[in-house]
Amino acid sequence: MMKRLVIKAIIKMCARSILLAAIVGVIIGIVGYTSKWNSPIAYSNAFFLAACLVIAGGVFSRFAVRSESDYRQLLNAESFRGMSGTERANLIIEATSSVRHVILGVLTGMWLVLISAIAAYVR
Repeated sequence: MMKRLVIKAIIKMCARSILLAAIVGVIIGIVGYTSKWNSPIAYSNAFFLAACLVIAGGVFSRFAVRSESDYRQLLNAESFRGMSGTERANLIIEATSSVRHVILGVLTGMWLVLISAIAAYVR
């Protein structure tokens, strides 16, 4: 049961990162089209800059969240013992939501860097 939840969470995270990278790509495409970028290097640089910003945003979101109170809930053994396995998993996922933002930012940034590398070689 727990293994299935972890696999489902990983698949959701990958899907979200691909969706976010696609949205950023569309925005870069629109900006490039309206600004009349005629070089693949301009698009490559824009994707690389967007990747850096997305990764930094994910990392900084971790610092912005006060996570001490979330982890105190996990340390409360009385309420934790009375929960079912699914409730425990959901509590852990909610308590580590700021870590999810970091992972989402890094995954999306990796997709954008990959797109940037591909765009640099398009003629």
